[in-house]
Amino acid sequence: TMNSSLVVPLLLAGVSSAAVQTIGARGQLMCGDKPIDNTEIKLWATHTFPRADSNLATVKTDSLGRFNVSGTESSVFTLTPEVRLYHRCNNQGILSIPNVCQRKVTYQIPTSYITKSGTVQKWYEMGTMNMEAKQKGETGHCLDNPFRTLG
Repeated sequence: TMNSSLVVPLLLAGVSSAAVQTIGARGQLMCGDKPIDNTEIKLWATHTFPRADSNLATVKTDSLGRFNVSGTESSVFTLTPEVRLYHRCNNQGILSIPNVCQRKVTYQIPTSYITKSGTVQKWYEMGTMNMEAKQKGETGHCLDNPFRTLG
């Protein structure tokens, strides 16, 4: 039909103008004066409906609580990147029994840190963060199997 013959060229034009965009963040997580080691850090690109958000990369903190996470995506639109931290620092439940859920904190990364190449040109420096206190916008994360880390 006439309508479908117009849609295909428009879609192809959008795909051909997609730009490679790279973002990177690094920092260190502490629980008081102790490093938070082996905890997940995820880099996400959030999108508007109907497109689902993209997990660009997942890393774990090292023995000193440090992390470097970076990812690349091709998109017509500018990415809206964020770093999601999952940890158990100061995570006591009822009667001081450890909570099986993780604490999840999300940080938006300014778009000025996006580079139009396949490598990070400008790192978003998150610094050293003490995760003891509740963070603004913090939520609980219980979607993963909580028993896999208890053994």
